[in-house]
Amino acid sequence: MKRLMPIFIVILLSGCGILTAYAPNMLSMIVVAVMGVVVLLGIIYGLIPVLTFTQGLLTGQKSIQRASEAEEKSVWITALQMDRFFRQKKMDQLFREYRDKVKQQRQNGQIVSDLEDILNEDVLALYSWQGVVAQIPGTLTGLGILGTFIGLLRGLRNINFVTVEAALSSVQSILTGIDTAFYTSIAGVILSILFNISNNILRNTMDREMGIFLEVFHRVVLPTTQEQERYRSRRETRQIMDLLDRLPKKDDYSASGMGATADSAIGNERLLMPQILNGLKKNEFIFLLQPQYELNTRKIIGAEALVRWNHPALGEISPAVFIPVLENNGYITKLDQKIWEDVCAMIRRWIDEGIKPLAISINVTKTDLLAMDVVEIFDELLKKYRIPPKYLNIDIAENAYKEVYGIVSEVEKSLQQKGFRIALDGFDGDYMGLHSVGEIGADVLKLDLRSLNKEKKSGSVQDVFDRAKTLRLTLTAEGIESMEQLSLLRKCGCTEGQGYVFSRPLSIEEFEKILKVGQDA
Repeated sequence: MKRLMPIFIVILLSGCGILTAYAPNMLSMIVVAVMGVVVLLGIIYGLIPVLTFTQGLLTGQKSIQRASEAEEKSVWITALQMDRFFRQKKMDQLFREYRDKVKQQRQNGQIVSDLEDILNEDVLALYSWQGVVAQIPGTLTGLGILGTFIGLLRGLRNINFVTVEAALSSVQSILTGIDTAFYTSIAGVILSILFNISNNILRNTMDREMGIFLEVFHRVVLPTTQEQERYRSRRETRQIMDLLDRLPKKDDYSASGMGATADSAIGNERLLMPQILNGLKKNEFIFLLQPQYELNTRKIIGAEALVRWNHPALGEISPAVFIPVLENNGYITKLDQKIWEDVCAMIRRWIDEGIKPLAISINVTKTDLLAMDVVEIFDELLKKYRIPPKYLNIDIAENAYKEVYGIVSEVEKSLQQKGFRIALDGFDGDYMGLHSVGEIGADVLKLDLRSLNKEKKSGSVQDVFDRAKTLRLTLTAEGIESMEQLSLLRKCGCTEGQGYVFSRPLSIEEFEKILKVGQDA
Protein backbone atom coordinates (compact mmCIF):
# COMPACT_ATOMS: atom_id res chain seq x y z
CA MET A 1 0.00 0.00 0.00
CA LYS A 2 2.78 2.46 0.90
CA ARG A 3 4.47 1.94 -2.48
CA LEU A 4 1.15 2.41 -4.27
CA MET A 5 0.34 5.71 -2.53
CA PRO A 6 2.06 7.95 -5.17
CA ILE A 7 -0.03 6.21 -7.83
CA PHE A 8 -3.14 8.02 -6.55
CA ILE A 9 -1.52 11.36 -7.37
CA VAL A 10 -0.52 10.11 -10.82
CA ILE A 11 -4.09 8.92 -11.46
CA LEU A 12 -5.48 12.30 -10.42
CA LEU A 13 -3.13 14.25 -12.67
CA SER A 14 -3.71 11.85 -15.56
CA GLY A 15 -7.46 12.15 -15.12
CA CYS A 16 -7.26 15.94 -15.27
CA GLY A 17 -5.13 15.79 -18.40
CA ILE A 18 -7.35 13.29 -20.20
CA LEU A 19 -10.57 15.12 -19.35
CA THR A 20 -9.07 18.41 -20.52
CA ALA A 21 -7.74 16.91 -23.75
CA TYR A 22 -11.05 15.27 -24.67
CA ALA A 23 -13.21 18.30 -23.90
CA PRO A 24 -15.82 18.69 -26.69
CA ASN A 25 -15.37 22.46 -26.97
CA MET A 26 -13.37 25.38 -25.68
CA LEU A 27 -15.78 26.24 -22.86
CA SER A 28 -15.67 22.69 -21.52
CA MET A 29 -11.89 22.74 -21.76
CA ILE A 30 -11.70 25.97 -19.74
CA VAL A 31 -14.00 24.66 -17.00
CA VAL A 32 -12.13 21.34 -16.76
CA ALA A 33 -8.81 23.20 -16.79
CA VAL A 34 -9.97 25.24 -13.79
CA MET A 35 -10.86 21.97 -12.08
CA GLY A 36 -7.38 20.73 -12.89
CA VAL A 37 -5.84 23.80 -11.26
CA VAL A 38 -7.90 23.16 -8.10
CA VAL A 39 -6.81 19.52 -8.08
CA LEU A 40 -3.18 20.51 -8.61
CA LEU A 41 -3.31 22.93 -5.68
CA GLY A 42 -4.89 20.21 -3.55
CA ILE A 43 -2.10 17.82 -4.51
CA ILE A 44 0.67 20.33 -3.82
CA TYR A 45 -0.63 21.65 -0.49
CA GLY A 46 -2.55 18.60 0.74
CA LEU A 47 -1.69 15.22 -0.71
CA ILE A 48 2.06 15.62 -1.17
CA PRO A 49 2.56 16.82 2.45
CA VAL A 50 0.52 13.82 3.62
CA LEU A 51 2.79 11.56 1.58
CA THR A 52 5.93 13.12 3.05
CA PHE A 53 4.52 12.96 6.59
CA THR A 54 3.69 9.28 6.11
CA GLN A 55 7.21 8.61 4.87
CA GLY A 56 8.54 10.60 7.82
CA LEU A 57 6.59 8.44 10.27
CA LEU A 58 7.98 5.30 8.64
CA THR A 59 11.48 6.76 8.93
CA GLY A 60 10.73 7.62 12.56
CA GLN A 61 9.91 3.97 13.26
CA LYS A 62 13.23 2.96 11.71
CA SER A 63 15.00 5.60 13.82
CA ILE A 64 13.48 4.08 16.96
CA GLN A 65 14.70 0.67 15.84
CA ARG A 66 18.21 2.02 15.30
CA ALA A 67 18.12 3.70 18.70
CA SER A 68 17.03 0.46 20.38
CA GLU A 69 19.90 -1.40 18.73
CA ALA A 70 22.50 1.07 20.01
CA GLU A 71 24.35 -0.58 22.89
CA GLU A 72 26.40 2.26 24.28
CA LYS A 73 23.47 4.46 25.38
CA SER A 74 19.85 4.16 26.42
CA VAL A 75 17.15 4.25 23.75
CA TRP A 76 15.86 7.51 25.20
CA ILE A 77 19.21 9.32 24.98
CA THR A 78 20.05 7.91 21.56
CA ALA A 79 16.68 8.93 20.12
CA LEU A 80 16.93 12.48 21.44
CA GLN A 81 20.39 12.91 19.94
CA MET A 82 19.21 12.17 16.39
CA ASP A 83 19.07 15.43 14.42
CA ARG A 84 17.11 14.01 11.48
CA PHE A 85 14.80 11.67 13.32
CA PHE A 86 12.10 11.70 10.62
CA ARG A 87 14.10 13.05 7.66
CA GLN A 88 11.15 15.36 7.00
CA LYS A 89 11.67 19.09 7.51
CA LYS A 90 8.53 20.03 9.44
CA MET A 91 8.45 16.87 11.56
CA ASP A 92 12.14 17.20 12.44
CA GLN A 93 11.47 20.80 13.47
CA LEU A 94 8.66 19.65 15.77
CA PHE A 95 10.87 16.90 17.18
CA ARG A 96 13.61 19.42 17.96
CA GLU A 97 11.05 21.57 19.79
CA TYR A 98 10.01 18.50 21.78
CA ARG A 99 13.64 17.62 22.53
CA ASP A 100 14.36 21.14 23.82
CA LYS A 101 11.22 21.08 25.94
CA VAL A 102 12.15 17.70 27.41
CA LYS A 103 15.67 18.83 28.28
CA GLN A 104 14.25 21.82 30.14
CA GLN A 105 11.73 19.65 31.97
CA ARG A 106 14.41 17.17 33.04
CA GLN A 107 16.58 20.00 34.33
CA ASN A 108 13.64 21.29 36.38
CA GLY A 109 12.78 17.85 37.71
CA GLN A 110 9.43 17.84 35.94
CA ILE A 111 7.62 14.89 34.41
CA VAL A 112 8.58 14.55 30.77
CA SER A 113 5.93 15.69 28.30
CA ASP A 114 4.36 13.32 25.83
CA LEU A 115 5.60 13.60 22.24
CA GLU A 116 1.94 13.44 21.22
CA ASP A 117 1.44 16.87 22.79
CA ILE A 118 3.56 18.36 19.98
CA LEU A 119 3.34 15.83 17.16
CA ASN A 120 -0.11 14.37 16.55
CA GLU A 121 -2.77 13.84 13.90
CA ASP A 122 -4.27 17.29 14.39
CA VAL A 123 -0.91 19.03 13.96
CA LEU A 124 -0.11 17.13 10.76
CA ALA A 125 -3.63 17.84 9.49
CA LEU A 126 -3.01 21.54 10.09
CA TYR A 127 0.26 21.55 8.15
CA SER A 128 -1.29 19.56 5.28
CA TRP A 129 -4.22 21.99 4.95
CA GLN A 130 -6.75 19.24 5.64
CA GLY A 131 -9.47 21.70 6.55
CA VAL A 132 -9.16 23.30 3.10
CA VAL A 133 -8.39 20.10 1.20
CA ALA A 134 -11.56 18.48 2.55
CA GLN A 135 -13.57 21.13 0.66
CA ILE A 136 -12.00 20.35 -2.72
CA PRO A 137 -14.35 17.47 -3.72
CA GLY A 138 -17.32 19.75 -3.12
CA THR A 139 -15.60 22.54 -5.04
CA LEU A 140 -15.04 20.25 -8.03
CA THR A 141 -18.67 19.17 -8.01
CA GLY A 142 -19.70 22.81 -7.77
CA LEU A 143 -17.53 23.73 -10.77
CA GLY A 144 -19.17 20.91 -12.70
CA ILE A 145 -22.61 22.30 -11.87
CA LEU A 146 -21.43 25.79 -12.80
CA GLY A 147 -20.25 24.46 -16.16
CA THR A 148 -23.64 22.84 -16.64
CA PHE A 149 -25.48 26.15 -16.16
CA ILE A 150 -23.04 28.06 -18.37
CA GLY A 151 -23.35 25.46 -21.12
CA LEU A 152 -27.15 25.50 -21.04
CA LEU A 153 -27.28 29.30 -20.99
CA ARG A 154 -24.94 29.54 -23.96
CA GLY A 155 -27.01 26.97 -25.82
CA LEU A 156 -30.27 28.81 -25.21
CA ARG A 157 -28.92 32.32 -25.73
CA ASN A 158 -29.11 32.54 -29.55
CA ILE A 159 -32.26 30.56 -30.30
CA ASN A 160 -33.83 31.76 -33.56
CA PHE A 161 -36.40 29.85 -35.65
CA VAL A 162 -37.20 32.61 -38.18
CA THR A 163 -35.45 30.80 -41.02
CA VAL A 164 -34.40 27.21 -41.63
CA GLU A 165 -30.72 28.16 -41.40
CA ALA A 166 -31.33 29.99 -38.13
CA ALA A 167 -33.27 27.04 -36.76
CA LEU A 168 -30.47 24.61 -37.65
CA SER A 169 -27.93 26.95 -36.09
CA SER A 170 -30.06 27.19 -32.95
CA VAL A 171 -30.32 23.41 -32.69
CA GLN A 172 -26.57 23.13 -33.11
CA SER A 173 -26.07 25.77 -30.40
CA ILE A 174 -28.40 23.89 -28.04
CA LEU A 175 -26.60 20.60 -28.66
CA THR A 176 -23.24 22.27 -28.04
CA GLY A 177 -24.58 23.71 -24.78
CA ILE A 178 -25.87 20.28 -23.76
CA ASP A 179 -22.47 18.76 -24.56
CA THR A 180 -20.77 21.36 -22.37
CA ALA A 181 -23.29 20.91 -19.55
CA PHE A 182 -23.06 17.11 -19.62
CA TYR A 183 -19.28 16.96 -19.97
CA THR A 184 -18.43 19.47 -17.23
CA SER A 185 -20.93 17.87 -14.86
CA ILE A 186 -19.48 14.40 -15.42
CA ALA A 187 -15.90 15.73 -15.22
CA GLY A 188 -16.66 17.42 -11.90
CA VAL A 189 -18.15 14.24 -10.44
CA ILE A 190 -15.25 12.06 -11.68
CA LEU A 191 -12.53 14.37 -10.35
CA SER A 192 -14.43 14.87 -7.09
CA ILE A 193 -14.67 11.11 -6.51
CA LEU A 194 -11.04 10.49 -7.48
CA PHE A 195 -9.75 13.28 -5.24
CA ASN A 196 -11.93 12.26 -2.31
CA ILE A 197 -10.83 8.62 -2.53
CA SER A 198 -7.17 9.59 -2.86
CA ASN A 199 -7.31 12.05 0.04
CA ASN A 200 -9.13 9.62 2.34
CA ILE A 201 -6.78 6.72 1.60
CA LEU A 202 -3.64 8.82 1.97
CA ARG A 203 -4.89 10.54 5.13
CA ASN A 204 -6.05 7.28 6.76
CA THR A 205 -2.70 5.70 5.93
CA MET A 206 -0.91 8.62 7.56
CA ASP A 207 -3.11 8.37 10.66
CA ARG A 208 -2.42 4.65 10.87
CA GLU A 209 1.33 5.19 10.68
CA MET A 210 1.01 7.94 13.28
CA GLY A 211 -0.73 5.51 15.64
CA ILE A 212 1.90 2.83 15.06
CA PHE A 213 4.75 5.31 15.54
CA LEU A 214 3.37 6.73 18.79
CA GLU A 215 2.69 3.25 20.15
CA VAL A 216 6.26 2.15 19.40
CA PHE A 217 7.67 5.43 20.74
CA HIS A 218 5.86 5.02 24.05
CA ARG A 219 6.66 1.33 24.34
CA VAL A 220 10.34 1.50 23.38
CA VAL A 221 11.54 5.05 24.00
CA LEU A 222 9.31 5.98 26.97
CA PRO A 223 8.65 2.64 28.68
CA THR A 224 7.74 4.00 32.13
CA THR A 225 4.39 3.05 33.58
CA GLN A 226 3.48 6.67 34.17
CA GLU A 227 3.93 7.64 30.53
CA GLN A 228 2.21 4.48 29.32
CA GLU A 229 -0.81 5.12 31.53
CA ARG A 230 -1.17 8.73 30.40
CA TYR A 231 -0.93 7.75 26.74
CA ARG A 232 -3.35 4.83 27.03
CA SER A 233 -5.90 6.91 28.91
CA ARG A 234 -5.97 9.63 26.27
CA ARG A 235 -6.05 7.22 23.34
CA GLU A 236 -8.54 4.90 25.01
CA THR A 237 -11.12 7.64 25.45
CA ARG A 238 -11.04 8.49 21.73
CA GLN A 239 -11.04 4.83 20.69
CA ILE A 240 -13.86 3.81 23.05
CA MET A 241 -16.06 6.69 21.92
CA ASP A 242 -15.43 5.75 18.29
CA LEU A 243 -16.14 2.05 18.91
CA LEU A 244 -19.30 2.78 20.90
CA ASP A 245 -20.56 4.92 18.04
CA ARG A 246 -20.19 1.95 15.71
CA LEU A 247 -21.98 -0.57 17.90
CA PRO A 248 -25.41 -1.73 16.74
CA LYS A 249 -28.13 -0.02 18.74
CA LYS A 250 -30.71 -2.22 20.47
CA ASP A 251 -34.36 -1.33 20.85
CA ASP A 252 -33.96 -0.20 24.45
CA TYR A 253 -31.17 2.26 23.56
CA SER A 254 -31.87 5.92 22.99
CA ALA A 255 -30.79 7.17 19.60
CA SER A 256 -30.71 10.82 20.60
CA GLY A 257 -27.35 12.44 20.20
CA MET A 258 -25.68 9.48 18.54
CA GLY A 259 -24.37 11.65 15.77
CA ALA A 260 -22.41 13.90 18.12
CA THR A 261 -18.66 13.86 17.81
CA ALA A 262 -16.48 12.06 20.34
CA ASP A 263 -14.55 15.27 20.98
CA SER A 264 -17.62 16.98 22.42
CA ALA A 265 -18.44 16.54 26.11
CA ILE A 266 -22.15 16.67 25.32
CA GLY A 267 -21.69 14.18 22.52
CA ASN A 268 -19.79 11.86 24.85
CA GLU A 269 -22.59 11.97 27.40
CA ARG A 270 -25.35 11.33 24.88
CA LEU A 271 -23.43 8.48 23.38
CA LEU A 272 -22.32 6.86 26.61
CA MET A 273 -25.36 7.21 28.86
CA PRO A 274 -27.58 4.62 27.09
CA GLN A 275 -24.67 2.17 27.22
CA ILE A 276 -23.95 2.98 30.87
CA LEU A 277 -27.56 2.59 31.98
CA ASN A 278 -27.81 -0.69 30.14
CA GLY A 279 -24.51 -1.75 31.73
CA LEU A 280 -25.82 -0.97 35.22
CA LYS A 281 -28.88 -3.13 34.57
CA LYS A 282 -26.73 -6.02 33.36
CA ASN A 283 -24.07 -5.73 36.10
CA GLU A 284 -21.31 -4.88 33.63
CA PHE A 285 -19.66 -2.57 36.17
CA ILE A 286 -17.21 -4.38 38.43
CA PHE A 287 -14.41 -3.39 40.74
CA LEU A 288 -10.77 -4.38 40.90
CA LEU A 289 -8.66 -4.35 44.04
CA GLN A 290 -5.32 -2.54 44.09
CA PRO A 291 -3.32 -3.80 47.07
CA GLN A 292 -2.08 -1.32 49.66
CA TYR A 293 1.28 -2.07 51.24
CA GLU A 294 3.41 -1.37 54.26
CA LEU A 295 6.30 0.24 52.41
CA ASN A 296 9.19 -1.12 54.47
CA THR A 297 8.07 -4.74 54.73
CA ARG A 298 6.00 -4.89 51.49
CA LYS A 299 3.25 -6.55 53.49
CA ILE A 300 -0.29 -6.15 52.13
CA ILE A 301 -2.39 -4.22 54.63
CA GLY A 302 -5.50 -3.52 52.54
CA ALA A 303 -6.77 -2.64 49.08
CA GLU A 304 -8.68 0.05 47.22
CA ALA A 305 -11.77 -0.85 45.18
CA LEU A 306 -11.40 0.66 41.70
CA VAL A 307 -14.40 0.57 39.39
CA ARG A 308 -14.13 -0.77 35.85
CA TRP A 309 -16.66 -1.21 33.06
CA ASN A 310 -16.59 -4.76 31.69
CA HIS A 311 -18.30 -4.02 28.36
CA PRO A 312 -19.49 -7.16 26.49
CA ALA A 313 -18.22 -5.91 23.13
CA LEU A 314 -15.27 -3.70 24.09
CA GLY A 315 -13.85 -5.49 27.13
CA GLU A 316 -12.58 -3.64 30.19
CA ILE A 317 -13.05 0.14 29.94
CA SER A 318 -11.06 2.56 32.07
CA PRO A 319 -12.96 4.90 34.43
CA ALA A 320 -11.27 7.81 32.63
CA VAL A 321 -13.85 7.24 29.89
CA PHE A 322 -17.11 7.03 31.83
CA ILE A 323 -16.57 8.63 35.25
CA PRO A 324 -16.53 12.24 33.90
CA VAL A 325 -19.87 11.61 32.20
CA LEU A 326 -21.42 10.16 35.36
CA GLU A 327 -20.11 12.98 37.52
CA ASN A 328 -21.48 15.53 35.08
CA ASN A 329 -25.07 14.28 35.25
CA GLY A 330 -25.19 12.91 38.80
CA TYR A 331 -25.50 9.22 37.92
CA ILE A 332 -22.22 8.61 39.76
CA THR A 333 -24.31 8.05 42.89
CA LYS A 334 -26.00 4.97 41.42
CA LEU A 335 -22.67 3.46 40.41
CA ASP A 336 -21.03 4.26 43.75
CA GLN A 337 -23.89 2.69 45.71
CA LYS A 338 -23.57 -0.47 43.63
CA ILE A 339 -19.80 -0.68 44.24
CA TRP A 340 -20.22 -0.05 47.98
CA GLU A 341 -22.75 -2.86 48.26
CA ASP A 342 -20.67 -5.25 46.14
CA VAL A 343 -17.63 -4.61 48.35
CA CYS A 344 -19.64 -5.28 51.50
CA ALA A 345 -21.03 -8.49 49.98
CA MET A 346 -17.49 -9.61 49.13
CA ILE A 347 -16.27 -8.98 52.68
CA ARG A 348 -19.22 -10.94 54.06
CA ARG A 349 -18.38 -13.85 51.75
CA TRP A 350 -14.76 -13.80 52.89
CA ILE A 351 -15.86 -14.01 56.51
CA ASP A 352 -18.23 -16.90 55.74
CA GLU A 353 -15.50 -18.77 53.84
CA GLY A 354 -12.97 -18.36 56.63
CA ILE A 355 -10.82 -15.80 54.82
CA LYS A 356 -9.64 -13.06 57.17
CA PRO A 357 -10.56 -9.78 55.45
CA LEU A 358 -8.30 -6.81 55.03
CA ALA A 359 -9.65 -3.26 55.07
CA ILE A 360 -11.04 -2.21 51.68
CA SER A 361 -11.05 1.47 50.73
CA ILE A 362 -14.11 2.72 48.88
CA ASN A 363 -14.53 6.13 47.26
CA VAL A 364 -17.07 8.81 48.13
CA THR A 365 -17.51 11.80 45.82
CA LYS A 366 -18.82 15.30 46.37
CA THR A 367 -21.96 14.34 44.44
CA ASP A 368 -22.56 11.39 46.79
CA LEU A 369 -22.42 13.69 49.80
CA LEU A 370 -24.81 16.20 48.25
CA ALA A 371 -27.33 13.69 46.91
CA MET A 372 -27.48 10.99 49.58
CA ASP A 373 -27.41 10.37 53.31
CA VAL A 374 -24.04 8.63 53.17
CA VAL A 375 -23.93 7.90 56.91
CA GLU A 376 -27.29 6.14 56.84
CA ILE A 377 -26.36 4.13 53.73
CA PHE A 378 -23.15 2.79 55.28
CA ASP A 379 -24.93 2.09 58.55
CA GLU A 380 -27.52 0.01 56.69
CA LEU A 381 -24.82 -1.82 54.72
CA LEU A 382 -23.02 -2.80 57.93
CA LYS A 383 -26.27 -4.16 59.37
CA LYS A 384 -27.31 -5.92 56.16
CA TYR A 385 -24.01 -7.75 55.66
CA ARG A 386 -23.04 -7.99 59.34
CA ILE A 387 -19.50 -6.68 58.92
CA PRO A 388 -17.41 -4.59 61.35
CA PRO A 389 -16.61 -1.01 60.24
CA LYS A 390 -12.87 -1.71 60.55
CA TYR A 391 -13.05 -3.57 57.24
CA LEU A 392 -14.22 -0.47 55.35
CA ASN A 393 -12.10 2.64 54.83
CA ILE A 394 -13.95 5.65 53.44
CA ASP A 395 -11.96 7.75 50.93
CA ILE A 396 -13.59 11.17 50.50
CA ALA A 397 -12.46 13.19 47.48
CA GLU A 398 -10.34 16.27 48.16
CA ASN A 399 -12.61 18.53 46.10
CA ALA A 400 -15.48 17.65 48.45
CA TYR A 401 -13.53 19.08 51.38
CA LYS A 402 -12.81 22.27 49.45
CA GLU A 403 -16.28 22.79 47.96
CA VAL A 404 -18.78 21.38 50.51
CA TYR A 405 -16.73 21.46 53.69
CA GLY A 406 -19.73 21.84 56.00
CA ILE A 407 -21.36 18.64 54.76
CA VAL A 408 -18.06 16.75 54.73
CA SER A 409 -17.27 17.78 58.30
CA GLU A 410 -20.58 16.42 59.60
CA VAL A 411 -20.36 13.18 57.62
CA GLU A 412 -16.73 12.71 58.65
CA LYS A 413 -17.49 12.97 62.37
CA SER A 414 -20.54 10.69 62.15
CA LEU A 415 -18.66 7.97 60.27
CA GLN A 416 -15.68 8.15 62.63
CA GLN A 417 -18.01 7.75 65.60
CA LYS A 418 -19.29 4.55 64.02
CA GLY A 419 -15.74 3.19 63.69
CA PHE A 420 -14.86 3.98 60.07
CA ARG A 421 -11.40 5.17 59.07
CA ILE A 422 -11.68 8.32 56.93
CA ALA A 423 -9.12 9.31 54.31
CA LEU A 424 -8.89 12.51 52.30
CA ASP A 425 -8.35 11.12 48.80
CA GLY A 426 -6.31 12.79 46.05
CA PHE A 427 -4.34 15.22 48.21
CA ASP A 428 -1.96 17.26 46.03
CA GLY A 429 0.23 18.74 48.75
CA ASP A 430 -1.54 22.12 48.92
CA TYR A 431 -1.94 22.52 52.69
CA MET A 432 -2.77 26.21 52.45
CA GLY A 433 -5.67 25.65 50.09
CA LEU A 434 -6.93 22.74 52.14
CA HIS A 435 -6.81 24.39 55.55
CA SER A 436 -8.34 27.59 54.21
CA VAL A 437 -11.74 25.85 54.32
CA GLY A 438 -11.44 24.68 57.93
CA GLU A 439 -9.99 22.00 60.17
CA ILE A 440 -9.46 18.65 58.48
CA GLY A 441 -10.60 15.78 60.68
CA ALA A 442 -9.68 12.89 58.38
CA ASP A 443 -7.62 10.10 59.91
CA VAL A 444 -5.22 10.10 56.98
CA LEU A 445 -4.40 12.13 53.87
CA LYS A 446 -3.69 10.13 50.70
CA LEU A 447 -1.00 11.99 48.76
CA ASP A 448 -1.50 11.46 45.02
CA LEU A 449 1.97 11.58 43.49
CA ARG A 450 0.44 11.94 40.02
CA SER A 451 -1.29 15.20 40.89
CA LEU A 452 1.48 16.64 43.06
CA ASN A 453 2.49 20.03 41.62
CA LYS A 454 4.71 19.04 38.67
CA GLU A 455 6.50 22.40 38.63
CA LYS A 456 8.14 21.59 41.95
CA LYS A 457 11.26 19.50 42.23
CA SER A 458 11.34 16.07 43.86
CA GLY A 459 12.35 17.76 47.12
CA SER A 460 8.77 19.00 47.42
CA VAL A 461 7.74 15.48 48.48
CA GLN A 462 10.01 15.83 51.50
CA ASP A 463 8.49 19.26 52.20
CA VAL A 464 4.98 17.80 52.09
CA PHE A 465 5.85 15.12 54.66
CA ASP A 466 7.74 17.57 56.88
CA ARG A 467 4.69 19.81 56.91
CA ALA A 468 2.47 16.83 57.76
CA LYS A 469 4.60 16.06 60.82
CA THR A 470 4.35 19.68 61.96
CA LEU A 471 0.56 19.59 61.60
CA ARG A 472 0.41 16.08 63.14
CA LEU A 473 -1.25 14.63 60.06
CA THR A 474 -0.83 11.08 58.81
CA LEU A 475 0.10 10.75 55.13
CA THR A 476 -0.03 7.74 52.85
CA ALA A 477 0.86 7.70 49.16
CA GLU A 478 -0.90 6.55 46.02
CA GLY A 479 0.29 6.49 42.43
CA ILE A 480 3.75 5.12 43.32
CA GLU A 481 5.12 4.28 39.87
CA SER A 482 8.88 3.85 40.28
CA MET A 483 11.55 2.58 42.67
CA GLU A 484 12.89 6.14 42.85
CA GLN A 485 9.57 7.36 44.23
CA LEU A 486 9.39 4.43 46.66
CA SER A 487 12.89 5.12 47.99
CA LEU A 488 12.08 8.82 48.41
CA LEU A 489 8.86 8.05 50.29
CA ARG A 490 10.69 5.74 52.68
CA LYS A 491 13.24 8.47 53.40
CA CYS A 492 10.39 10.90 54.08
CA GLY A 493 8.93 8.55 56.68
CA CYS A 494 5.94 7.36 54.66
CA THR A 495 4.86 3.91 55.83
CA GLU A 496 1.86 3.03 53.64
CA GLY A 497 1.12 3.30 49.95
CA GLN A 498 -0.07 1.78 46.70
CA GLY A 499 0.83 1.94 43.03
CA TYR A 500 2.04 0.03 40.01
CA VAL A 501 5.52 -0.34 41.50
CA PHE A 502 3.90 -2.90 43.81
CA SER A 503 0.93 -4.20 41.87
CA ARG A 504 -1.60 -3.34 39.22
CA PRO A 505 -5.29 -3.50 40.21
CA LEU A 506 -6.23 -7.18 40.60
CA SER A 507 -9.42 -9.11 40.05
CA ILE A 508 -11.18 -10.34 43.18
CA GLU A 509 -10.02 -13.88 42.44
CA GLU A 510 -6.37 -12.80 42.11
CA PHE A 511 -6.54 -10.80 45.33
CA GLU A 512 -8.14 -13.70 47.19
CA LYS A 513 -5.27 -15.99 46.16
CA ILE A 514 -2.80 -13.52 47.69
CA LEU A 515 -4.87 -13.36 50.88
CA LYS A 516 -5.03 -17.15 51.20
CA VAL A 517 -1.29 -17.55 50.59
CA GLY A 518 -0.49 -14.93 53.24
CA GLN A 519 -2.82 -16.50 55.79
CA ASP A 520 -1.59 -20.03 55.14
CA ALA A 521 2.06 -19.01 55.59
